[in-house]
Amino acid sequence: MNKLFINISVALLASTIAFAQQVSGTVTEADSGAPLPGATVLVKGTDIGTTTDFDGMFQLAGVSSDATLVISYIGFETQEVAVGNSTNVSVSLITTADALDEIVVIGYGSQRKKEVTGAVSVIDSKTIQKLNPVRAEQALQGQVPGVSITSQSGSPGSGFNIRIRGITTNGDNSPLILVDGNRIVDLNAINPNDIATINIIKDATAGVYGVQAANGVILITSKSGGKNTDLTFQLSSYTALQATSKKLDLMNAFDFAQYVNDAADQTKFYVYPQQGTDWQDEVFEVAPMTEVNLSGYGGGEKSSYSFGVSYLDQDGIVGGSSNNYERITARMNYKYDILENLELSANAFYFEGSKQNLAENGIGAVLYNAVNLNPTMSVYDENGDYALANDVSQIELINPVAQIANTYNTSRGSRLSGIFGLEYNFWSNFTATSK
Repeated sequence: MNKLFINISVALLASTIAFAQQVSGTVTEADSGAPLPGATVLVKGTDIGTTTDFDGMFQLAGVSSDATLVISYIGFETQEVAVGNSTNVSVSLITTADALDEIVVIGYGSQRKKEVTGAVSVIDSKTIQKLNPVRAEQALQGQVPGVSITSQSGSPGSGFNIRIRGITTNGDNSPLILVDGNRIVDLNAINPNDIATINIIKDATAGVYGVQAANGVILITSKSGGKNTDLTFQLSSYTALQATSKKLDLMNAFDFAQYVNDAADQTKFYVYPQQGTDWQDEVFEVAPMTEVNLSGYGGGEKSSYSFGVSYLDQDGIVGGSSNNYERITARMNYKYDILENLELSANAFYFEGSKQNLAENGIGAVLYNAVNLNPTMSVYDENGDYALANDVSQIELINPVAQIANTYNTSRGSRLSGIFGLEYNFWSNFTATSK
């Protein structure tokens, strides 16, 4: 009996040791043998994983002998390796041919990705479609290394700050933005659903665009039609509800009254626990958002065309319709072969936006008043009018509900821009372009 117990214990101990083994290894590039820093190494079917260091090396603890490692790196084919009894794994990743053959817009022309020597990042329409952003800037957030996208505020229609590899010293840190060769100031002027690719040039190769490209260049190519294709329409629409995910933990009216009474002997607040106002609940709303997109594509024997119209209506989670944003965008693309080697191109963009503005950021903002106002105060007084903040300690505060109702600050803007061009191909490798 004792012998059987010992055998079982040894078997269990051996299986435990096999389960808890440590695996290390190296990830390199198959063509050159160079190490790949930052490659992802995951145990298949689990959340256990790590990344390779500067020398392409990694270590993983607690890996079972029947586990499979999944090694991946951008631009390379993903590999799976069975661990078995090996504690050292060497993996050589093969370059993805499709990624290298991808066409990248660079300067006033294009190249295959494998021929590009500069720092260029590409985002395609499939990635944008998965993200389903309201603004084009949101399609870049967290997608491109070296590019920082920060929102100026959380209200609908608020702008974004785009910084490519930090800030500069020439007074303007915004990158140059071109849509089909047409310069725009704000990415909000284009509907994300109309974008085919976004190319971001982050190094000195952007210098071909001049001094305005000192902060990098964002090149956007819009969707276009194809020759000898029937006219095709696409209609899409969605409606969403937005709500705040978390509120600040603040004292309710009863706790606030106790706090004040303890702090000042002669100040008395008589309040029952069920009374008082949660000012955050008063200003936060479940806000609807609706977007409708209509686009068309087609082409003849010598021509191709595409067009699109989009409408967006978004309320704010603070203030609802008093913090509303509406946007209409339209675009048109047309190409025609005048001669076999002479092409005419034309595109146009239209943007119209309207935004209801509430005070935000800092003292006087709606949220500043909501989180600092006395919770024993009511929204309305005994006459049914908006209550006033008469407490001396809250002299800088006002009723945020009244502030929302009495704010009539609307900003409107519209832009129309277009570009016409001729492209002439001669000899074998020369192209002359005029825009």
